[in-house]
Amino acid sequence: MPYDVTIKRPTPCGMLMLKGDRIAQDRFSEVLGMDIPRISNTATVHDTYSVLWLGPTEWLLIVPESDEARIASELSYDAADDWAVAIIVSDHYSIITIQGSETTEVLVQACGIDIHPQEFSIGQCCRCAFARTTAIVRPLDSQGTYELILESSYVQYAEHWLSRAIGA
Repeated sequence: MPYDVTIKRPTPCGMLMLKGDRIAQDRFSEVLGMDIPRISNTATVHDTYSVLWLGPTEWLLIVPESDEARIASELSYDAADDWAVAIIVSDHYSIITIQGSETTEVLVQACGIDIHPQEFSIGQCCRCAFARTTAIVRPLDSQGTYELILESSYVQYAEHWLSRAIGA
């Protein structure tokens, strides 16, 4: 019997990899008008922008596709004097959204992390092994919706893997 789970590809968005020291982090926050996560495996959201912590000096910024070039320019220009870089990576990564009442039962088959809602909830993210590849996993709500950010070359494989796992 199939799991109560659906797989979707959301509207394309802009993605930038941000890297920088403490001064650059403060400048990123100022330009974006939002906090940059400083605690491991957390994400901050403000309106249509999300910043995901990937390492002590590395974040993934997700923005509307229409804002990507402008934000990249502002961040690159403003960070020129600091140890900082803002690189457009939206062609490198793709997003899959998985949702449903049995999403955790499906994801646990592929992830090596504890994704139980009491341990992994809204405001958190994690780069982890996922079905023999790597993904950034982020819970989007308390109803079992998760975002999977994968290298674009693995998206078709991940969709196929998920379809088989849910019994579709």
